[in-house]
Amino acid sequence: MPNTIDRRTTGTHAPSRRRVWRRLAAVALGLGSVLLMSAAPAAAETTLVTSSPADGEKLITSPTQITATFSAAVPNNAVLTAVCEGNPAPIGTVSVGADGISLIAPLTAALPVGTCNVTYSVPQADGKVATGGFSFEVLDPDTADPTDAVTDDTDGGMLATDPPPVSGPLGLARVVAYASLAALFGAAAFMVMAWPEGVDYINVRRYLRTVWVIALVSNYFVAVLRTCLLSGKSVTAAISPFGWGDLFDNASGISAFARVVFVAGAFIIVARPERLLDPQSQPLAVGLPAAAMATFAFTRTVDEFSLLGVASGIVHTLSIGLWFGGLLVLGQTVLVGPGEEDVAQAVRGYARWIRVFVMVAVISGLISLYSLDGGSVLTSRHGRLIIFKAIGVAGMVYLGVALRQYIARNVAKRRDITGRTAGKLRRAVLAEAAIGVFVLVVTSWAVATLPPNVDPPGTDKTNYAFVGERSGGAFDVQVKVTPAVVGANAVRIDVFSPEEGLTDLTVQFNPPTNTTASVTLNVPLDGVGAARLPMKEGVPFGAPGLWTVIVTANGPEGPLPSVTYTVSVMSGSGEPTDTTLPAGSTTLPAQTGGTVVVPLGSTTVPAGIQPVTASVAP
Repeated sequence: MPNTIDRRTTGTHAPSRRRVWRRLAAVALGLGSVLLMSAAPAAAETTLVTSSPADGEKLITSPTQITATFSAAVPNNAVLTAVCEGNPAPIGTVSVGADGISLIAPLTAALPVGTCNVTYSVPQADGKVATGGFSFEVLDPDTADPTDAVTDDTDGGMLATDPPPVSGPLGLARVVAYASLAALFGAAAFMVMAWPEGVDYINVRRYLRTVWVIALVSNYFVAVLRTCLLSGKSVTAAISPFGWGDLFDNASGISAFARVVFVAGAFIIVARPERLLDPQSQPLAVGLPAAAMATFAFTRTVDEFSLLGVASGIVHTLSIGLWFGGLLVLGQTVLVGPGEEDVAQAVRGYARWIRVFVMVAVISGLISLYSLDGGSVLTSRHGRLIIFKAIGVAGMVYLGVALRQYIARNVAKRRDITGRTAGKLRRAVLAEAAIGVFVLVVTSWAVATLPPNVDPPGTDKTNYAFVGERSGGAFDVQVKVTPAVVGANAVRIDVFSPEEGLTDLTVQFNPPTNTTASVTLNVPLDGVGAARLPMKEGVPFGAPGLWTVIVTANGPEGPLPSVTYTVSVMSGSGEPTDTTLPAGSTTLPAQTGGTVVVPLGSTTVPAGIQPVTASVAP
C-alpha cells in the first residue's frame, strides 16, 4: 500500500496558517516599501518627444531651422548637430526655446538635397547624458512630386500627453499583479479541467486565499501608481478610487480599473471554491479571473484600437496565465507530497492540457509581436526585449517537454504518486515557474517601451496641407490647416509661449471677398498646449483664394502682438460647398458633410466641436 496522505482534512504538507500569514505580511511589507519609494516622483530619462522636421519627414524645400522638443527641461549646454549627405549642416548658434524643453538650431544656408541625420546630447540632473537622433529628407524641387512630401504628421509635442515614465515601483507592481492573477486564474481553470477534487483540499483553499489577496493588493497598487503618473498626483491623493478619474481617459486606464473590480469579484472563489464546479455558478467563478487576465491586453490601447493587436493580446495573456498559473498551482498544492488517484489524474491532466496552452501562447505571441514591431524586431528596443522574453519562453518549453516525458514514463499508468516522484516533479515545475518569473519581468520592462508600430499617446497623425511657421518671441504660436480647400477644414493651433497666463486666444479666418463669411475660433488654452478642430466639425472656407489668418490673445501683462498667416485655399476637385452668404441674410446656411456652422452672434457651439469653439461673422 503506497504511503499516501489525505490532504483534504489533515492539511499535511500544506503551509501552516502561521506561515501563510507570514507570507502575507512579507508581501504587504514589500508593497508598502515600494509605496514609500514611489511617494516622490520618479526621475525619468529625458526623451525626444517630437521634432521639426519630423523623423522621416520629406520636404520639398529646405527648412529654416531644426527644432527638437524633449520630455523635460533642456540645459544650456545641450548639443544638437546635423549631417546632410556626409557633410555638416550649416547650423548657427543652437539655443534653448522659450518653452525650456526644446532645442532650436537656425540654418544659415539652405540644406542640400538628400538625407539629413540629426543627433542630440542632453545632460541630465543625475549626471547622465541622454542621446539620440532623427532624420529627414530634402527632395529635389525640380523632380519631386508634391504628393511625396510628408508634412508634419506628428503632434508637435504639445497636443499629446507625454507617455508617463514607467517607474521601478510600477514595473514591480505589474510583475506581482500579473503573476498573482495568473496564479488565481490558473488555479481556477486547473480545478475545472483536471482536478475537481482539489476544491476540498485545505491547502488549496489557503492557496486561493493567499493569491487572491496578493492579486487584489498589487492590482490596486498598479491603479494607484498609474493615476499618479497620468495626473501628477501624489500617492496619498491617488489612494482613494474616487481620485482615479484620469484612468477613464482611455481603454488602457479603464482596463486597470476594471481589473481591480474583477479581482475583487473573484472573492466568490475564495469564499466557496466549490462554486468552480457548480454548473450555475461556474461561468461567473471562472469568468471573473479570466476577464481580469484579459484586461492586460488593453495596456497599450490609448488612442487607437487595433483589433488584431487586442485579440492576439487577449489570447496570449489567457494562454500564458493558464501555463504559468498551472505551474504554480501544480507546484504549490498538487505536488507538495505523495497523493492518491486524484493527484495522479491531476498531473496527467496538466500534461495533456499544457501542450495546447503552450502552442496557443507561442502562436498568439508571434502575432502580437508582428502587430507591435513589424519587421523591426532587431532594431527596436521593444523588439530586443521580446527576444529576451522568447529565450525565457524557449527555456520553459524545454523544461516542459522534459517534464511531460517524465510524466509519461512514471505517472501515466500509476494510480498514485509516491513522495519521491512528487518531489522530482515539483522541483522541475518550480524551475519552469522561476523562468516564468523572468519572462514576466522582461514583459513588464517591454511594456515601458514604445514599439515601432505604436504611436505615442495623443499623437496627431493628421497630414496638414498648410503648416505655418512658428512666430517665436513672447507670443510663439503655430497654425496648421488641412486640406486647405473650399469646404470644411481641420485646424490646429499650437502655443509654445507664454507658458501660462494666456487669455482670449482667438484665430480669425478672413476670406478674400466680402461675400463670404469669416470664421473665428475661440481657443480655450491658457498657456503652452495645443487644440484641434477636427475635419468633420471644421472651419468652412467659402471661397478659393488667399485667406488671412490672424491669431490674437492677451498675455499676463496685457495684449500680445498679433500673428498673421496667409493660407492659399484651393477650389478642390469635387463639387465645392457653397458657404457664401445669401442676399439679405446674416447667418450662414447649414453645411453638408456633417459640418456644423454656428449662427451669427453665437458664442457657443453644439457638443462635438471641442476643445475649439467657433463663431461665424459676415
